[in-house]
Amino acid sequence: MHVHIGLKHKRIRKEREMLREKQGLPSTPRSKYFIALDKITFVAGIVGPFTVLPQVYQIFSTHQAAGVSATSWILMSIVTFPWIFYGVAHKDKTIIVSFILWEIVNLIVVAGALIY
Repeated sequence: MHVHIGLKHKRIRKEREMLREKQGLPSTPRSKYFIALDKITFVAGIVGPFTVLPQVYQIFSTHQAAGVSATSWILMSIVTFPWIFYGVAHKDKTIIVSFILWEIVNLIVVAGALIY
């Protein structure tokens, strides 16, 4: 579900580039692979939470949450929450935005499961 574990390298790259700049060295060219991977990861991080919308629609349109485990969704909310702090601590907007979106959809499913 969550594909952000490797994004700390993005921050490390920035720090290395800043150090090279301070030392008066030319910046290191980034490969097309890393540029593409950063973009794909960003898109996946933003689009990923929207994959839960069919579940949300199902619960709230039918007013039934049969087969939805509130416990599982509560646990997903609990393990998602620290990622927001991680993103803030590492100043990674992709992680922050993605996991806030995940937290929102997780909590909407929890609410629907508890209501219905």
